[in-house]
Amino acid sequence: MKEELLTSVFMRIRERLRMTARRMVDDEAVDDALQDAFVRLWGRRGDFDSESAVEGVAVTTVRNICIDTLRRDAVRRHDNIDDNPSAAAVTDSGDTQQERMELYAEVADLIERQLSERDRRILYLRDRDGWEMQDIAIETGLSEANVRVILSRSRKTIRQIYLKRKSLT
Repeated sequence: MKEELLTSVFMRIRERLRMTARRMVDDEAVDDALQDAFVRLWGRRGDFDSESAVEGVAVTTVRNICIDTLRRDAVRRHDNIDDNPSAAAVTDSGDTQQERMELYAEVADLIERQLSERDRRILYLRDRDGWEMQDIAIETGLSEANVRVILSRSRKTIRQIYLKRKSLT
């Protein structure tokens, strides 16, 4: 019953969702955003008890997915700054592109060695892949509050270890 409600409402408002996505991302990303939205909603299909609930969450989900797509594209453009020789490879603190890449590699190594598999996965889902807290909670079977605590503690752990190492050098 809930599956039929979700599917029928999603198909009915598909063009509205497509228009929402088109205003935010390029045409190639529109279909991906709609598909991702449907998959996320499908995972929550038991939460919906009315058409208006499905509509509201569907529009918000598509919008959030488009925002995540734009953010990821901006990060990729930023990471590829060395592809453009005229672009300045210096950050506000004076770091070169090479120094930034070394920093990223060092932090990634800390994450791999210092965090548990669960904590590392949650950190990657949120910070690398841009997942929403609620979606991470559903994926991991934890509460949203627990996900927030794990993220906070993981970031704090990595920050403390990194700063401690930097102070020793």
